[in-house]
Amino acid sequence: MRNNMDNYEVLEVIHASKTSETIILKVKEKNKRICDKVYALKLIGSLNNRFQKLIFKREVDALKTLNSCDNIVKIRDYMLNAEFRDKNDWGLILLDYVDGKNLEELDLGNFSQVEKYELCLKILKAIEEAHNNNVLHRDIKPSNIMYNIETGEVKIIDFGTSKIKSIVEQETTLPFFSPNFSAPEVVKGNSTTEASDIYSLGAVIFYILFSILPNGTDMICKHLEELEIPENLKKLISQMVAEEPEDRFQEVGEVIDAFEEIIGDNGSQRATYLCCIDIDKLRYLKSISLIESNTNMTIFTKSFLKSQFKECFAFYNQSADVYIFSGKKIAVECIYNKQDEIFMVNKIMPLSVDRRISNQKRGFIIDGTVQFMESGRNNHIIKRINNDNEKLIIEFKNNINSKSTLQKQDELFEELFGKWQDGLDESMKNEKERVGRVVYSTFNIIDQQLILTLEEYKNNDIDSLENDKKYIIEEVDNRGKAYYFDIGTYHGMKYEDDETLLIIDLDKRVQMGKVRPLLRKHCPVMEDFRANISAYKRQHYAIRALHDDNYSSKNLKDILLNLDEPTYTPFLQNIIFSKDTLNSSQKEAIRKALYSDSISLIQGPPGTGKTTVIKEIVRQIIMQINKFDDTSRILVVSQSHTAVDNIIEGLVEIDEGKLDIIRIGRAENISLKIEETCTMNAIRKKMFADIKEKSDAYIGQQNLLYANITEQKILDRWERIKDIQGDWINRCSNLETLDYQVIKSATIIAGTCVGFLSNDFIKELDFDYVIIDEAAKATTPELLVSIIKSKKIVLVGDQNQLPAYADQELSPIIAKLTKEPKYRLFDLLFDLLPDTHKQILTVQYRMRKNIGNLISQVFYDGKIATEVDDKNRIHPIKKFAGKSIIWIDTSMMDRKDESRLKGGSYCNYAENALIKKLLGEFKKEGVLPSLDIGIITGYRGQKDLVRKSVNNSGYDRIAKGIDINTLDAFQGRENDIIIYSTVRTKISIGFQKEKERVNVAFSRAKNLLIICGDMDFFYKFDDPDNKFIEIIDYICEHEEECLVIPGGEL
Repeated sequence: MRNNMDNYEVLEVIHASKTSETIILKVKEKNKRICDKVYALKLIGSLNNRFQKLIFKREVDALKTLNSCDNIVKIRDYMLNAEFRDKNDWGLILLDYVDGKNLEELDLGNFSQVEKYELCLKILKAIEEAHNNNVLHRDIKPSNIMYNIETGEVKIIDFGTSKIKSIVEQETTLPFFSPNFSAPEVVKGNSTTEASDIYSLGAVIFYILFSILPNGTDMICKHLEELEIPENLKKLISQMVAEEPEDRFQEVGEVIDAFEEIIGDNGSQRATYLCCIDIDKLRYLKSISLIESNTNMTIFTKSFLKSQFKECFAFYNQSADVYIFSGKKIAVECIYNKQDEIFMVNKIMPLSVDRRISNQKRGFIIDGTVQFMESGRNNHIIKRINNDNEKLIIEFKNNINSKSTLQKQDELFEELFGKWQDGLDESMKNEKERVGRVVYSTFNIIDQQLILTLEEYKNNDIDSLENDKKYIIEEVDNRGKAYYFDIGTYHGMKYEDDETLLIIDLDKRVQMGKVRPLLRKHCPVMEDFRANISAYKRQHYAIRALHDDNYSSKNLKDILLNLDEPTYTPFLQNIIFSKDTLNSSQKEAIRKALYSDSISLIQGPPGTGKTTVIKEIVRQIIMQINKFDDTSRILVVSQSHTAVDNIIEGLVEIDEGKLDIIRIGRAENISLKIEETCTMNAIRKKMFADIKEKSDAYIGQQNLLYANITEQKILDRWERIKDIQGDWINRCSNLETLDYQVIKSATIIAGTCVGFLSNDFIKELDFDYVIIDEAAKATTPELLVSIIKSKKIVLVGDQNQLPAYADQELSPIIAKLTKEPKYRLFDLLFDLLPDTHKQILTVQYRMRKNIGNLISQVFYDGKIATEVDDKNRIHPIKKFAGKSIIWIDTSMMDRKDESRLKGGSYCNYAENALIKKLLGEFKKEGVLPSLDIGIITGYRGQKDLVRKSVNNSGYDRIAKGIDINTLDAFQGRENDIIIYSTVRTKISIGFQKEKERVNVAFSRAKNLLIICGDMDFFYKFDDPDNKFIEIIDYICEHEEECLVIPGGEL
């Protein structure tokens, strides 16, 4: 094979068909010393006609549909036009390798009757799963059923003649059938249904149970009459293989029910577990009135106990060395007599509901029949009674191991996620108590506005209110339950006659009949907090869903708890990247994200092109979708709206702008460009405009035709048609009737980590991929909201930059958890995922080399290289010519110290004066108009001081741009010049000992980084997390591009 398998090599040929049109190879990943995983590669060809291509497409489509089914062989990759045997039109399908043999190769005579029944039941359940996913196999036969003798695992293979019921094709039938196992209608080439597969299943069951090769309905039924078998089994198989499809079972589930009933009725053919019980146990049950007083031992053992333990759970109590059998209303405690291979009942106990549930959780369900016999009678024949007690002892021991694993899993889950649940509960409780409340004396309603005379505005500053603030009014019923009604949105404040008036624009749908009486009663008007409560509930649900294994990604919980390693499957061919400019670490990150079978992680330090990598991952997924006519759905989320919009803007051009992208979120949070093209409202408007245009065109054409008609009856009918169409158009313009179909057909859905679920239709969807940007900046529950919705998960972020924000007053628990890496999911995964599933981006393109080296050395152990030409990172400031890092040191200045403000924040007047002086120097040099400057500080008090100072001086109106803010607002942004004010000079450097914050602040600078602060204080501050020691050492060691200037000499 040439030019096909870039990533795999052949180990051996497993199978070749007689016509050599199907070949199966055992392959492994190339360049791996240890062959820890092998695959099966199926070659189908050559695909030189429509018929062969249809076979290939059917198998691929069926396998992809069934990829989550345990008993169906899993597809990993596939390709068309592969080169083999001097032809380049073969199809390749990469599959999991299935250990074992097919049933045709097995000697079924070595199977016990119980094992044969179990085998039949597993095959039935596998095909039922296929049918539940709308796939008909159409070629069920022993050679297409694999069985692993050691594990008892069954896998169904070869879906080349399958049919997906939801797909209508011109060629609905294929001239392929297996004479001994195919239904009559399949042999004749007629249409097929579930009943066709049921016929094949009946023939296979006949073959398994009796080792006779079937040959049509008459032959099977004739043998069934001759065989000495239970009537119900005879009837079951006869109905399955009936000549006419309508005379068979119509659903595999019906067959399973009937088959399980046969197994139950023929208990002698199932596993039998024997217990001895004495008459004292019967007497005890009589004494507590659990059994009638006239019951004898024969009725007790053969009827009462048989009924009680028809469904039985069991577990081994290791500390007491006893075996517990738990039935409907009673349980028995047994010791095991190994010599006689018998369970001896030494205690019988009534069961409460709670105890029965507890026993079921602790134990396993017994697959077989528990029989009781009286001890002391006929003990000499006990050894001659066939039973499977030794087999049950092994199951007891295995259950100990599985239950201890489950217990360990629960303990780990509680440790990692339990505290987050407590924090979410705390947040929900405090959210309502902290919400802004309006205390008003009077109200007035004028021109769709509610005007409240303000007495007090609790829990919020009226000067900080914004126009998107929504208000609700609360009503509490007699039982103390609160109900909320929408009022409207903040309009503004008005001051007249010593009164403060709060003006609210009433919502179009406001229920004034409800709201007005509540206002008269002075019911509380408050800011709408319900969206936040909903967000907490979604996070709560995500944690519960993970606990209950209600998620899409394989083994997700065990991977997160470090109980299992994730797997990966390389593509058959190397990835062809869309850009030559991608560096090696970016390419490797993309490969790992695409090859992972479950979850992968990409750490993107500052300026390393995280967004570029995300766009390329999406491009590659889209290429796979287009190449194979697939229907994958991608979810793109981030912690911030800005990050989501940045990604979408880069995706719009993919696929020539034809990509269906839906942006979920409120319009005010979305960039104008995206809001006008990708929101549901924009899509709805465009669809409505297209529909109306076509409708108007049609009506115009028809009007011309009807212009020559004079018969009034026909004209009236046409007018009614136009009225109906016009009414439908009007309803379409304001209804969301098309939303579900629009969302369901979208390739990409984007929103914030929790906010994407604000659309009810999306709650019902699952995704093939979820890509989470800024993942390290989201809390663990926020991440889980999207993680549980997808089969494959890609987390992109940087744990060395800002962590999730948490309000200390709202939830002290969450505030504490966000500061501890062991509770932050991104940090946790970075430590536990193998190298095959995580990648650091190692080349930065933002900062001048000297700044980049500082960031790399101090925060990333020197792993980050720079690929920026310093010629393109030269600032124009003559005073600092040739320098890229400046520290203006206030150590020796008078009145250099910090000031504590009333609100608890800090400011530093000396540093503010130096910043103002710096800007004055830039103006004096004449370069200020060309400068893009960011002024960053960690404290709101200093931000307000500097902003006021700069605004008063007018420098912000001269410069190309001056952005002044706290460092929390700067992640994801960059400026040519960054001026950082440290502020602190006494006792502590505060949160600046958090390396993530300092990293973000310094790595925003492209050309020049200026630090303004007390160098001596920061260098001598004694704390193991203080990164300023390394920063100052770097500055002092690199004098060629770094400079320290005493503040008094500036």
